[in-house]
Amino acid sequence: MDTSNAPSDTTAGALAEPRRSWRIPDDRRLPALEPFAHTVERTPALTVRETLWDTAGRTLAFAGIEVLRAEGAAGGDADVSEAGAWSIDRGDGPVPLPPGVDDQRPPRDAVEVFLRGRPMQVVRVRDTSTTLVVLRGKDGRVRAEVADVRVDEGDPDTALLRSARWWALTDDGDPGSVSRSVERALLDAAEDPGRGPDDPVPRLAPVRRPAADSSPRPRPGTAAAFVRDVVVGLRAELVAIDPRVRADERKSVHDLRKVLRRLRSVLAVFRGALDRDATEQLRGRLAEVSGVAGAARDAEVLRDRLLRSASRAPEGFVDADTLDRLGARFEDHRTTTTAELRRVMGSAAWFEALDALDELVEGTPPGSHATDPAATFVAKRIRRERRRVLALLEDPAAGSGVGSEDLEALHRQRKGARRLRYALQAAGDTADVGKRRLGRLRRVQDTVGDALDAAHAAEAYRAAVGSGSDPSAFVLGVLATTERIIVERQVTEGRRLLTGLGAALR
Repeated sequence: MDTSNAPSDTTAGALAEPRRSWRIPDDRRLPALEPFAHTVERTPALTVRETLWDTAGRTLAFAGIEVLRAEGAAGGDADVSEAGAWSIDRGDGPVPLPPGVDDQRPPRDAVEVFLRGRPMQVVRVRDTSTTLVVLRGKDGRVRAEVADVRVDEGDPDTALLRSARWWALTDDGDPGSVSRSVERALLDAAEDPGRGPDDPVPRLAPVRRPAADSSPRPRPGTAAAFVRDVVVGLRAELVAIDPRVRADERKSVHDLRKVLRRLRSVLAVFRGALDRDATEQLRGRLAEVSGVAGAARDAEVLRDRLLRSASRAPEGFVDADTLDRLGARFEDHRTTTTAELRRVMGSAAWFEALDALDELVEGTPPGSHATDPAATFVAKRIRRERRRVLALLEDPAAGSGVGSEDLEALHRQRKGARRLRYALQAAGDTADVGKRRLGRLRRVQDTVGDALDAAHAAEAYRAAVGSGSDPSAFVLGVLATTERIIVERQVTEGRRLLTGLGAALR
């Protein structure tokens, strides 16, 4: 049949994702499909080769992750334009990774949180061969496609390790006779009920090999089990954030700094559930990285705050050209501090912190209160934390002005309130420990935090003034004055909220 005038959507491979797939355990042939369509076309088999990269000790395999590199295609109308492309499969199918500077080397940033400096190499070779059968109607349009897919996988220098085969049906969404007939024929020939659209992609899932762990888990309901569960959740967040920071994604530094603070707060507030030496050493390692992350976050806040400062300045006092120059200057500072953070996250210090975190979770070394009932232990620790916050609020050294010492005291009070807030969040429903105060604690954190950010911005604006001939000096002075007004207002409101917090905690 002549289909030279058919619309462009009649080409093979133009349909949506497979609607149904069948796992085929042997080499049986596809059923005859010619009776069900006006025209049936079979494409030559196309084989795509991928290499799987991992460490010699299969670090990524233990995490259920595969890093793959497309090595090219052979057969059919092969298009090798994707040769050298990298993807990552975390168990839900391969996801393309952005090209790197050198496509011959694996893009490590997405998985460095697992690799931790270990070298990668090719550990497996995977060949995926696909034969496509295209069924057209009388009008020349593609009504259905059937893919016969075989995947063979083996070590680079040894025999085949794994093999699998699928049939996959894709149609044009029209429940016509062609699609129904083809589906019945495949169902009968496959002797398998098939899978629906939730799992339509023919592939070999990553090999998941959980690490052997003989360490006994703490008994449920104990203080040790409670703290371990909280740390497990925070570790999962940290693992997800790490590659985002390396990719310089927006808000990633903020999220990293926050999860590091939460981890350190939980380990501090709930001391004694796990071995104190182990938790304190981990807190120390996390603090080193947290300090660098804090500098990067401060630079990020300063850059983002510039437009806010300008919008609050008197009209006509801040010109666009000067604002652009200052924006470029602060962005350079942000880039420098973020690059330093990424350098630290590629250092032994960060990898040792991650190793220590893993050891704490997997080994769960018991502390002196490991077997205490979780509810009793949590309630006791929260009461202690409340007393700690009250002591900070009643510190006679805390002044009432907005000088550097006053702001430092305010900062200590804010940190204490924040640690209590993180402890309450971690406690969840373990015990009745006053979660109703979370909203008040959050308002304190936000208000006082804005005052401290404004003070930091004002100081940065003043410090950015160069020589007496600096054309930006006047604008920087205006911006600094604008931020000092915000400092005074937010400090007043923050102290009011802290007073109310103290009354609520007594």
